[in-house]
Amino acid sequence: MGTTAKPGENSDPFPNLFASPCGYFDGRMSHYAVFRLPSPEDAYDMAAQKNQESIRLPDAETCQQIVFDSVLADGFRRADDFVYRADCPDCKKCIPIRIAAADFKPSKSQRRVLGRNGDVTLRIAQNPADFVTEEKTVLYGGYDKRHNPGAVKSPDEYRAELMQMNGVHEAAPGGEAVCASYSGTFNMEYRLTADGDTPGKLIGVGIIDAGADSLSSNYFYYDISPETMKRSIGTYSVLREIELCRRLKFSWYYLGYWIADCKKMVYKSAYEPHQLLLDGGWQIVNN
Repeated sequence: MGTTAKPGENSDPFPNLFASPCGYFDGRMSHYAVFRLPSPEDAYDMAAQKNQESIRLPDAETCQQIVFDSVLADGFRRADDFVYRADCPDCKKCIPIRIAAADFKPSKSQRRVLGRNGDVTLRIAQNPADFVTEEKTVLYGGYDKRHNPGAVKSPDEYRAELMQMNGVHEAAPGGEAVCASYSGTFNMEYRLTADGDTPGKLIGVGIIDAGADSLSSNYFYYDISPETMKRSIGTYSVLREIELCRRLKFSWYYLGYWIADCKKMVYKSAYEPHQLLLDGGWQIVNN
């Protein structure tokens, strides 16, 4: 995410915020409020300190997910084992957006996307060991080359980026091969239907963070072949994520930031009705 600005070391006028080059507007700097996400054990201890009525607490992972719900509602996102919120003092274009899952109604064009992808199968991977595989690393590498054509990266660098996005870390000797820093992270894997027992072609992967009452779409990467691009696979993934949110009876689906002046972010307002976090409160918006 860049480097932390330190007072006196550069000309950054906002030295108390995490600073990095803006990923949406050339020539600008982004500033973030960043906090470490509490571990399940820390979240449990936090809940225990607040529990003054000797009410039996949920397990540690559920406590962490309850905390995550609260930070999502405050406009934060997860990156690795941190949560961050865009707090640029001189720019307020990054606006958190969410959907009340029970109220969502797909448009006619969105229903067509669902029909167009009727041959796609969906698998949910919850084991952190399945979040970063050779197959996914190759898929992500092709996706990244399309969106960052000037970058030259090795397979190991792509793997490291996927590890970070999933919040996956190598475990200590004697433990599991890998572990996830956030208990609610899982992958949604999209494949073309195949005959027999052979897995179909992997055409998309969603990195999802689940709270106790919400889903957050953290990242989606996909196959860049012309055949897959015709499917509007990004739209399809959002629709399936909202569908999962409804099936789980969760209240909220978080789509990250909506940016009116950025083509690659403005599409999020096509999912209706949605809410924007404006002036400290969530406001319902209908186009």
